[in-house]
Amino acid sequence: MLQKSNSVYLILTRGLLAVLMAVMASSLWAQSVRVVPVNIFGDGNPLNGVEDSRQRVLGEWRDDGNPGDLHMYAGTIVCDRKFRGTAMVVDTREIAPGFDGSVLVSAAHVLYDLKKMKRFKHCTFHFMGWDKVEGYRAKIDLKHVHMGEFDPTQVIGDFAFGEGDWVFLYLPRPWKYFNPDQSLRLRDFTFTQIESYRQNGGEFSLQAFDSSAGLMSESRNCSVVESQGDDLGGGAWKGQLLDDCDSSDGASGGGIIAMHKQQNFLIGIRTGSHWSEQVYPAGKFPQGPPDGSVWNRHSNTNFGRAIDSHLLYELDQYIQTLK
Repeated sequence: MLQKSNSVYLILTRGLLAVLMAVMASSLWAQSVRVVPVNIFGDGNPLNGVEDSRQRVLGEWRDDGNPGDLHMYAGTIVCDRKFRGTAMVVDTREIAPGFDGSVLVSAAHVLYDLKKMKRFKHCTFHFMGWDKVEGYRAKIDLKHVHMGEFDPTQVIGDFAFGEGDWVFLYLPRPWKYFNPDQSLRLRDFTFTQIESYRQNGGEFSLQAFDSSAGLMSESRNCSVVESQGDDLGGGAWKGQLLDDCDSSDGASGGGIIAMHKQQNFLIGIRTGSHWSEQVYPAGKFPQGPPDGSVWNRHSNTNFGRAIDSHLLYELDQYIQTLK
């Protein structure tokens, strides 16, 4: 990914947090890899700042499969018996009425062992992260995976990395208590109209798993912008979103959601974080910006892959192959 001098790229996973640095000096790229904790914009203390906006997604499981809150659209991906990240449930009713099965969208790197640079062999989905509750688990069909141009062996120094960090997944048999209303329609959001959107009561949120608390969380009233040439993302590719949504380890694959007049749409997928080493030099901040650091698109930010016309087309084509 093209970035300003001394900036850092981060992939979020639990257990392994692979940092992918791309530092540009003159016209040459220098590369290095570190293991650091996830970039968090809250320090866990709600009394010392507005950055602590993570809240538990309301609702608890019931034996009849009818949780009380329908604002639940996410779950966790467990591969080879370990938690790997978050996935969002896609509402396919508009584009494929009567579709048999369920579709998820997540970050492609969630499916990889980033040490061995290989795909995991067995993965399951746990709605809302309820891995110990019967009726909320489903097997992911890894023979029918549709992802972007993601290659974990070539990510370091690739200025365009992140654009292909997306994946659609198929559940031939959804979890027992699957409710189509607990899924999200995908939309290509027009960021040139963001001021009007906010003035009319619209807001952005992030729904993702919070591994520190062991539950699905939601961050409300986030700032979400498209990357430009003067920020950490460098505007390297269209559809790169920068956000300040408070999150924790496990947020990879989480959903960036546009909320307006009781309607929610999935507009992006959280994929990682990056920051400026000029502001946070490695010698002083060996593990990156400390929790509670201020968000700034020029020095310290999360980023994600926008839902755009390309991904909407890919989703439609993917579903056609599954029918």
